[in-house]
Amino acid sequence: MILKVLILFFIFVYKDVQSKNSIDTNELIKSHFVEKDVSNFFKLLKKVCEKKLHENLQKHRSYPNFGTISQWKMVCKKLNTKNLNLSFLLQNFKHKVLSNKQGILTGYYEPEINVSFKKTKKFNVPILRYNKNYDQLDRNKIESNFKMQDVLLWTDSKIELFFLQIQGSGFGSLEKKKKIKINYGGNNKKKYSSIGKFLKEKKLINGEINLFTIKKFLYQNPKLADDILNHNKRYIFFNIDEKNTEKSSVGSIGLSLLPFVSAAIDKKYYPLGIPLILDKVSDSKLLPVISMDTGGAIIGKNRADLFTGRGIEAEKIAGELKKKLLIYVLVPKDNDD
Repeated sequence: MILKVLILFFIFVYKDVQSKNSIDTNELIKSHFVEKDVSNFFKLLKKVCEKKLHENLQKHRSYPNFGTISQWKMVCKKLNTKNLNLSFLLQNFKHKVLSNKQGILTGYYEPEINVSFKKTKKFNVPILRYNKNYDQLDRNKIESNFKMQDVLLWTDSKIELFFLQIQGSGFGSLEKKKKIKINYGGNNKKKYSSIGKFLKEKKLINGEINLFTIKKFLYQNPKLADDILNHNKRYIFFNIDEKNTEKSSVGSIGLSLLPFVSAAIDKKYYPLGIPLILDKVSDSKLLPVISMDTGGAIIGKNRADLFTGRGIEAEKIAGELKKKLLIYVLVPKDNDD
């Protein structure tokens, strides 16, 4: 009897998963898709096709689950047509779902912090370049034992530096409004830990926890700030670029990120460069994006971080973005589909 119940349960669950995974892509996209989002998506997909996609696909553990190289070469060639619109998407792509367990969509942006090339009373927090001697050292050990030769710049806020490290790259604002590009340069090989989750567990913040409520708490409680920041033992190092200050940040794929089209994903499950549809479950909106980046906190089949751009508005959107998420992978249709 027990065996019979288990068999029936398995059949029910299997059918349920199959039905969700076999959603008609055309109906899915037609019902919740915004046409204006498609233009920039195709521009970026074309660039990715030309540069990185084929190599990343073939090297990824999932190959050829998301399409063969020959299939992708065929669809990439079609991107040279002028009619890159919703109809093109429907005619040339189908979708795959790795999991029906909802994950989380968050946002990230390019922050801007005050910097100086000289250490002063105000600018006394170091921004460091990578040195293998820092591998496996905790955040507080690095901050107290860094070498002067590894200092790239000085900044005036340990809190703002921390959030620059969370975002992975950004801009430094020098005197006389001169800007300097600050790019990701490595990490200390320690696991990322969320200070937001830590604050929630310790009941230090009541209500919603996001970028702004965390910053507010840290600035209002300076005596607790160091211990809270040190909870995240991962430390990020940087490189600087004084020339290309107008260029957007470069993602892990090696190409410039495009706001609201580039996303960070878990590269364990998705090759960089693969096109995706982000299904923001709570508001039923679909967003076409390209997997361009990775992040220490981006773990799971339905976990993504949407790049929102640069500036105050980008920070606001990223700081408040937290949606339930399902990820659909766009793969080339077979000739007989």
